[in-house]
Amino acid sequence: MGNTSTFGTFTMARLGIYVAQHALNVTGNNISNINTEGYTRQQLDQTSMYYGAADRYQGRFDIRENGGVLAQGVNQLRDQYLDIRYRNEETRVGAAEQKLSGLRQLGDIFDEVAKGEDGDGVLEARFNDFIQQIENLHKPENSNKDDMDSIVRSAAEALTTQFHDYAKQLETLKQNMTAQFRQEIDSVNATLTKIRDLNESIRRTQVFGGSALTRKDERNLLIDDLSKQIGIHVTYEMEDLGDGVEVEKLKITTAGDPSRTLIDGIYGTQLTILNENNYDLALGELVSKTGKLMPNQPNPTEKMLSDVEVTTVAEKASVFKLSDFKKDGMTDDEAKAAAQAAVTEMVERLNGDTKYTLGDDGKNYFYDVDPPISDGSSATEWRIHQHEVGKGDAGVYVKLIENPQARLSDTELAGGLQAMREMMTEAGEYTKANDPKLNDKTDPAYDPLHYDPDAGSKRGIPYYQKALDTLANTFARIVNEANIMQDKEIYQNTDGAFVTGTDTSTGEEAYLPKYGFEKYFETDSSGKYIVDPEDTGTPKHLKVKEEYQKYMGSALFSNNSNGNEMTNITAANISVAADWESGAHRMLRSKDPNADEQSTKQDNLDHIITLLTSKQKFTTELNSSGSGSNGGSMYFEGTFQEMLTDTIAGTLAKDENITKTMLDNYNTTADELYVDRDAIMGVDLNDEAMNMMQYQKAYSAACRLMTTFDGMLEKLINGTAV
Repeated sequence: MGNTSTFGTFTMARLGIYVAQHALNVTGNNISNINTEGYTRQQLDQTSMYYGAADRYQGRFDIRENGGVLAQGVNQLRDQYLDIRYRNEETRVGAAEQKLSGLRQLGDIFDEVAKGEDGDGVLEARFNDFIQQIENLHKPENSNKDDMDSIVRSAAEALTTQFHDYAKQLETLKQNMTAQFRQEIDSVNATLTKIRDLNESIRRTQVFGGSALTRKDERNLLIDDLSKQIGIHVTYEMEDLGDGVEVEKLKITTAGDPSRTLIDGIYGTQLTILNENNYDLALGELVSKTGKLMPNQPNPTEKMLSDVEVTTVAEKASVFKLSDFKKDGMTDDEAKAAAQAAVTEMVERLNGDTKYTLGDDGKNYFYDVDPPISDGSSATEWRIHQHEVGKGDAGVYVKLIENPQARLSDTELAGGLQAMREMMTEAGEYTKANDPKLNDKTDPAYDPLHYDPDAGSKRGIPYYQKALDTLANTFARIVNEANIMQDKEIYQNTDGAFVTGTDTSTGEEAYLPKYGFEKYFETDSSGKYIVDPEDTGTPKHLKVKEEYQKYMGSALFSNNSNGNEMTNITAANISVAADWESGAHRMLRSKDPNADEQSTKQDNLDHIITLLTSKQKFTTELNSSGSGSNGGSMYFEGTFQEMLTDTIAGTLAKDENITKTMLDNYNTTADELYVDRDAIMGVDLNDEAMNMMQYQKAYSAACRLMTTFDGMLEKLINGTAV
């Protein structure tokens, strides 16, 4: 005997019709979503129905049959391994894209190809013109012609203007990239919020037995986008809700070491920019959609300043305490340095770029620290005090709001965000040898948050800013030194010793000039030489007669257009010195004391031209004194034009070419992985057409089966014993 009831065959046929119909619905849904971005091909899960128990009196010869087919649900056809590989590759693509974008924007600034005169670059053309005008001044027929000196000065002004333009464009690019970086941070935070909210929605649906496949597709698209900005690891696990109910939980962590949690089920975090000096990033605490903190926060956090609010004295404003900044392993001095740095940063943030800020009450305020920050101070706590401008103490303090966050190290992230961050912070060869970025981990000064062993080879905007500053600084220093009469050349005595006698007005002993140079210097009524009262050096110099000052040499370039200061010259501030601009001084033709204003000697011009066309040593530190060689280590030796074309434009072109090649390779690999992934998760019309015919035939067969059983039962019921 069989164990199927008389009418059990009807149920078998009915289940077949039901499953075939649902399979056709799934096929139709796949076909209708063939062009839907992010849609994952769906498949009906089918299983054979079986009887869970057997009749204890069932004989051994009874036929044991199954009961038909059951539809268990609809799932998605995805390969998580391909997802991982594709997203890892997208992280590399995102990093290369952002780096290449930054390099190309730098290239637009330093595109020296045929934009100047005679096919030269713009800045190179200005260098060549400056040298050419000096050579014209050098010609005997132009000797002592003030108009020729003014032509050289005009060429110098054009050169400094080009330096200013490049420096301004670099600073503008950095500001624009900073704004873009903030937008990208906001975009990442929005993505994290959407993923967290989708997790909650999917979880709620699964609790009630749904699959939420459409929302999973939306979530997968967001995860793909996130992987381009941040290197991530995505894992799925089952969360036990009790009473035998389990739901899927998505967890996303960073790919760095240590791994930081971005999403944990219904909890998510947000990225924060801590400051714009090195663009340090931090992660906030994980919270749910309703603002509930996740128990047992997975990311180790520290209290960091996030905001301020003004409070009255009566409210007992909070203070910075040394104990709040002392972490495990810190000495008192290290904790004190950290506390003082935080207080100083907050004061600078409050005061902003101006000396005071406008309060909500329309009054102007400024802020300081009480007690003042000083290295020798024994203070262990500090207040930030607010003052009203012009009225002294305003009677209120600033309360500091602390926000627990997990600070991220320099190398913890990967992807587009990290590439942008490095483009705004990395100085390449200009990274100092004692910089914490390069310190050995065993060094006491080692800073794990900023340790990057590859910092010396990463070149962002700061590298090109510093390289341009080096070019301007070295150029100005060398030309200035060549155009200034040094002490030993002007003020040496005939016997190498001090002259007997003292200037009555200053009490200083003076140097007598060598040879017949006396006519250039002021004397008093008794014939004694006068010491220059404006000279603060030692020994004092004699005062040059006004009509001869321009023949004594001076600085040609300064750090501002209103003075002659030669210190700390950069590309942004290099200017024609005020005395040269006004005509009080001019380019010195010769340093021979016998060469007067009518002389045709050109030895100093020869020297300057040689300096401008010969190789110079360029180092990683700017010269801040205006004389002598630069500090730091030498990283390039060549002419000024070679410094521009090789170290700046050439390095940029090389980095851009390497990055483009890497991006092409990453894109190729990502495209291949996308095709492989799409072959599984994408909708194929051929496959769906075959499924449609298969399920249609199954549907027809199940209907025919029901008709057949109907005929058999009719014969059984109505035709038996007739």
